[in-house]
Amino acid sequence: MPDTIYRNFKQVADAESARAALLDAGFHGTAVQLNLHDARPITTTAAAVQNIMDSLTPDDVDTTDRPDRPAALLSVDVDNDIQREQANTIMLRYGGVEA
Repeated sequence: MPDTIYRNFKQVADAESARAALLDAGFHGTAVQLNLHDARPITTTAAAVQNIMDSLTPDDVDTTDRPDRPAALLSVDVDNDIQREQANTIMLRYGGVEA
């Protein structure tokens, strides 16, 4: 059954490596799509709130005030369960997590 698998990556380089591995494994170039996540522009209001929150938790030891955001989204069109498993295994190898 045709379907599309989506995985987020923390690093663009990891997503690019996963894309290359998928192409090497025989997936067609038009079936593999890499999209970079754009950084959200910060507004004056958001900056003010962030500064207030940072002042309440001044230490940056555990980076809890800066959540990890994915850098890239990789999607793969698959035609069957075998391709789905193969694509999933490859993307997991490079750190892809479900979108």
